[in-house]
Amino acid sequence: MSGKEIILLTAIVISGCTSVRKAAITTPAPVKESSMTLTDRLIASNLTAGDFDIVKADVEVFNNGENRKLISTVKYRKPGNYLVSVKHRTGVEAARIYITKDTVLINDRIYKTLYIGSNEYLLNKYGIETDVIPLIFGDYLEGLDDAVTLKDCKNGISEIQGYLDKKEIWYYMDCNRAKLSAVSVSDKAGTSGVNLNFSEFKKTGNKIYPSEIVFEDVTGRNKIIINIESIIYKDSERIEFIPGRNYKKVILK
Repeated sequence: MSGKEIILLTAIVISGCTSVRKAAITTPAPVKESSMTLTDRLIASNLTAGDFDIVKADVEVFNNGENRKLISTVKYRKPGNYLVSVKHRTGVEAARIYITKDTVLINDRIYKTLYIGSNEYLLNKYGIETDVIPLIFGDYLEGLDDAVTLKDCKNGISEIQGYLDKKEIWYYMDCNRAKLSAVSVSDKAGTSGVNLNFSEFKKTGNKIYPSEIVFEDVTGRNKIIINIESIIYKDSERIEFIPGRNYKKVILK
C-alpha cells in the first residue's frame, strides 16, 4: 500500500460513503461531581491542546474485504501540525506525511513520489478539512452551530448534536471520564456518514486518551483500527518534513 493510498483511504473513511447511523455506545460509570462544565473538561483533556508524540501505533486497514497491517508514529505540534510515519510490518517505511492547516505533503517512499495537496483539495475532493483531524484522537471540536444537548449526562452519557461547516456532528460524551466515547459525522442531508468509536482509555500524566480508535464508513467496507501503544508529551522539539530527494512531484487536484 502506497503513501497516497493510505492517506486517501483515510480521507474516504472520514468523509464517509453512505447514510449515517448512530454509533454504538456503552454505558459508563456514574458521574462524579465537578466544578467545571462538561465542555470545559472535554476541551481541557483534548490531546491536541498540547504537543505530543505517539511513539508507536498498530494500524489495521480494511478495504473492500482486504486488510493490511501497518505501524505508525505521529508527532503533533500546535497549532495543527502533524508528521506521520507509516511503515509496513517489515519495518520498511511506506510514507511520511506532513499536514498543516493549509498543506498536505506525502513522501511516497514506495514509488518515490512527492504528492503535494492542500486543505482545499481535501475539502473539494472529500468534503473534509484538516481542522477535523483532532476528531481521530477523540478530541472535542468547539464551534458547533445550532448545537442541541439531547441527553445531559443521563446514564453517564451526554449527547450533543450540531453542525460544523457542512457536516452534522453527533458527540457522545462519557461524563465521568470527560472524554468522547463516540462521534458520528454526516453531511447536513444525513448522508455520507462515518462512525468513530473510542475505547481502552489510558492515562499518562494528567491526560486521558483512547488507546483503541475505530473509524469506519457505514457500509463496513472501509475501516481503520488504531491501537496506540504509548504517547509522550513534549513541547520543545520542532517537527521537520524533508521532501524525498529526486522524487517525482505530483500536485493533487
